[in-house]
Amino acid sequence: MTRDFIPGSTLTITPEDLVASLQSDAVWLDGGGGRSIVTWGPREVAVNENDWEDAGRRLSAGAPAGEPFAGGVVGSVAYDGRRSWLARVEGAAIYSDGTWTIDGSPSFRAQARRALERAVPLPPAPPAPALRSVRTMDQAVYEGRVRRILAWIAEGDCYQVNLSRAVVAEGVGDPFVAYRRLSHLARAPYAAWLRPSPEYAVLSASPELLLAADGERVWSEPIKGTRPRHGDPVADRALAGELRTSEKDLAELVMIVDLVRNDLGRVARTGSVTWEKRRVTAHANVHHASQIVRATLGDGQDSWAALGALFPAGSITGAPKIRACQRIAEVEDEPRGLYCGTIGFTGGRTARWNVAIRTAEWSPAAGGTLTWHVGGGIVADSDPTEEWKETVAKGTTMARAFGDVSDEGRLPSYSRQQGSFCS
Repeated sequence: MTRDFIPGSTLTITPEDLVASLQSDAVWLDGGGGRSIVTWGPREVAVNENDWEDAGRRLSAGAPAGEPFAGGVVGSVAYDGRRSWLARVEGAAIYSDGTWTIDGSPSFRAQARRALERAVPLPPAPPAPALRSVRTMDQAVYEGRVRRILAWIAEGDCYQVNLSRAVVAEGVGDPFVAYRRLSHLARAPYAAWLRPSPEYAVLSASPELLLAADGERVWSEPIKGTRPRHGDPVADRALAGELRTSEKDLAELVMIVDLVRNDLGRVARTGSVTWEKRRVTAHANVHHASQIVRATLGDGQDSWAALGALFPAGSITGAPKIRACQRIAEVEDEPRGLYCGTIGFTGGRTARWNVAIRTAEWSPAAGGTLTWHVGGGIVADSDPTEEWKETVAKGTTMARAFGDVSDEGRLPSYSRQQGSFCS
């Protein structure tokens, strides 16, 4: 398949400029300052299919094998699997290091060239608005639910349960403007913008990879363990070091890595599941610990089967997974929606799907309403107050982007981490 490299006159156009010019059905898989994928004009869409895995496999059949993505399926699946939006597209505009590459069908490439010619550089996004209201669970209530989970763990009912709380903000205005602020603040490697309809948009700043596939090679990188960033470099390094040496956080990650190994083992070639060393990386508002688990697909398996085996991500459920999901349903008031589901793409030989954390859903009600969740994994030695503080740290960047700065602290600059939708 022919690939077009776009010459100098359009090099000043960024992904957000292009998405703004497309107005409607653009999907931006945002590499957080690295490579990004922009696509639009789906030829076929499957919405809320009973078997989203089968629907995705059907839509992606025959997709070209361009790298990283030359057409196939983009979309999202909600945490409970009951709500999904999967779209077949015919190509993509890929942005990397100031250069655009267009891949896909001849008609898509022609459309993309015209779209880049029409796009104009955007001025900086305006400051976040004064919100009408922000609602979330009371700290005392959240800590009480942590204690309830701790009682279950003490009884041997489960080993880890991921508890979250919803945040609802009204008066956020234009969702794309809000996403532009979020993208610049978070620079998350698996961020995404989707607007499947005028009444609904998705703003994701996810740092976590659920599934990557390159041919038969697949891998996942669960995150477990968090510390806030600090504006003082010495204190910031100390917080990262504290995470590296924390036995509690190590145990939390070990449980989930074991779960991911088992999940991938269901679709992997016997003996092919391996894992790498734990690592700590810095993100916009937090340090995270993570670990890569790799496998080779078995005979008759594909990346959709691997995605189904991993879904929902063990890092946002707990262990054992089925029991943890049951307990989550008992202690959380608000449905998770897309939060803790997945967003991504599947092409001819490649796939990249995130864990949809740090992810907000927009509706036009009340001057623009965004709903997102923050949470963390509860294990036997979790402290309820520290768990609350962790949710505050995780939500800081979204609060700054959307207009609620009550929890904002002075955060350091940082470098974009390895990995993105395109790598």
